[in-house]
Amino acid sequence: MVKSRKQDEMRQVFEGWEEEILQGIKLVSLDLWRPYKTLVEELMPNAEIVADRFYVMNAVNDQLDTQPRRACQKAKKIRIKQRKKSDRGT
Repeated sequence: MVKSRKQDEMRQVFEGWEEEILQGIKLVSLDLWRPYKTLVEELMPNAEIVADRFYVMNAVNDQLDTQPRRACQKAKKIRIKQRKKSDRGT
């Protein structure tokens, strides 16, 4: 639809639509990138904004990948501290 992610270019496309069409849009699914969300709120005041499932699942999967890694790193630091403590005899 639009070749770039620039808000100005998207605005030009949407402003080319009739006001009746913009007012009639009830639901918009997007990736919640702030410029997109702001543009939709401004030009489509009757639209409910929902997060695109792809982006939600991507964020969930990122967390599922990162959190176990962080937990392992934290556990490793604790084990190192405990070893150092036991090596000192305390």
